[in-house]
Amino acid sequence: MVAGLLVGPTGPAAGQVLEVRPVTPPAVTTSIEELRAAQEGFETIRRRNAPVFHVRSGPDRCDEVVGRFCYWYEEDSPSPPSESIRITAARVSLLQRLDSIGQLYPNDRWISGQRVRYLTESERYDDAVRAALDCNSNEWWCPALQGFAYHLAGRYEEADSAYERALDRMDSRDRCDWRDLKILLDDDQLKSYRELNCARRLELERRIWWLSRPLLSGRGNDARTEYYSRLMMAHFVEDAPSAYAMGFDSDERELTLRYGWPVAWTRTPASAAFGAEPGLVGHERVPAHPFLPIRSTLDNPASSDSAAWRSKGIPPVRARYAPAYARRLLPLEHQSGLFRRGDSALVVVAWSVAKDTALAAAARDRQLAAALVVTRGYEKDAVVVRNDTPGSEGTFSARGEWGSMLMSVEVAAANRQTLARSRYGVRRSDSPASRIQVSDIVLFDPYEGMPESAEEVLPRMRTSERIPEGSRVGIFWEAYQVDPRGEGIDVSITVAPENPSGGWLQRGMRALRRVREAQPVTVGIRDFARGAPITARAVEVDLSTLTPGRYLLQLELDAGPGNVVRVERAITVVTRSS
Repeated sequence: MVAGLLVGPTGPAAGQVLEVRPVTPPAVTTSIEELRAAQEGFETIRRRNAPVFHVRSGPDRCDEVVGRFCYWYEEDSPSPPSESIRITAARVSLLQRLDSIGQLYPNDRWISGQRVRYLTESERYDDAVRAALDCNSNEWWCPALQGFAYHLAGRYEEADSAYERALDRMDSRDRCDWRDLKILLDDDQLKSYRELNCARRLELERRIWWLSRPLLSGRGNDARTEYYSRLMMAHFVEDAPSAYAMGFDSDERELTLRYGWPVAWTRTPASAAFGAEPGLVGHERVPAHPFLPIRSTLDNPASSDSAAWRSKGIPPVRARYAPAYARRLLPLEHQSGLFRRGDSALVVVAWSVAKDTALAAAARDRQLAAALVVTRGYEKDAVVVRNDTPGSEGTFSARGEWGSMLMSVEVAAANRQTLARSRYGVRRSDSPASRIQVSDIVLFDPYEGMPESAEEVLPRMRTSERIPEGSRVGIFWEAYQVDPRGEGIDVSITVAPENPSGGWLQRGMRALRRVREAQPVTVGIRDFARGAPITARAVEVDLSTLTPGRYLLQLELDAGPGNVVRVERAITVVTRSS
């Protein structure tokens, strides 16, 4: 939320203000002047008739002071009241006047911008797109206006294309200014960014925007089009002020670029904090997550953990974004595994949203979309596997270049504004000192047969590492670079309970009782592709002796001195009623 402090303005923000040059013919100057007065009159009505709403107060209210404004983020407070009928009616009246003149002069920047601005504010997104498409000059303004309308309509792929056309039509200086990300970057990112000129930072900007996407599988980069749309809103408000009575300046521009523009307005009761007059508060969309990934994630996404991607940040967060399709951003129940296929990596995933009422209903209505994305950090190397009509449970497999990578499993119901996602680095489990290597462990539901490959275990994979007490579970893995002449390998499967301090009690490790094996442990495998033997193994183990709690499951393969490898997976034993 943002409240005006009514203090003097500060110096310029990190971004720059681009000049908007109207192209209105002299014959309609009077009409433009009347429209400007009407727009200012509407914002006055909004300011004076905004509903009264109590917000956080006290000396620690502000997460940050930006020029004349106090900004704080608060997503657990009550939603602001709806605007009054008088405000709605005044906007309708303004739009009627903008439509009337806008149809005659669709290329005028001021008219076309305000027309699209207030149409999207009224949630008349299709009308906004049509109005933006009426703009057809050869300048960058028209495709940028179309990008704004498409973005607000949730048509991100079209928005992305429109903004690219706008950038292509700009001169090099304006294009560099639009791409400039300094205002969004934390201090630890800013120094290295500033050391690059506009041309040299292009590849870094592409990486930033790729990893900033809430949906890596989405068609079109809505994170990037959100920022470009904030730039457009800054243009609109620069020459046609918002409800704040203080006039547009660099501080309001900075807030718009970092957090977006207000989607609701309220007044605070008159108080000493704001002087004799009630203060005006602009409310942003919530929940809003950090706009850009942190520096360590940008540098090495394969080393990131899920907590880094789920964090809502510790205030003050430099920039935030609340995607309209993800008012609910949930952790996704899933299990994943990484396997080697020569110089390629095979990632397998099983997932479920059956326990979430909204997503399960979307699956029944065939309104769910799911995807698996693996990437080394750039869009050009990404592998995307989609299922546009999944059920409430599903599986994915994808192949990429061998090595550690970022994985994102995404299940979304846009019409229910819900996204379940798990995103983190998957790392190769190499043991440099050992000839033999081992894959990840994956858990599967036991059945009459036994899987003989990762591809075969995929349909049987459990969708969670949560296991009901008293269960038996299948464990699958692959060993690599086993002596093709055959060699004995001792297999040990152990479990360690988590101690109260959060570590693993090594002394508490207990061997699990192996129920049955797919085939003998000591075997020789010959004639594998690429000269790299793959030994697939599966066992069924009895977990009935484990009480509810968190455990570390460890697999150890011992092929003799210098050839010992281990791999682990955390599991949680839960009560049957959980």
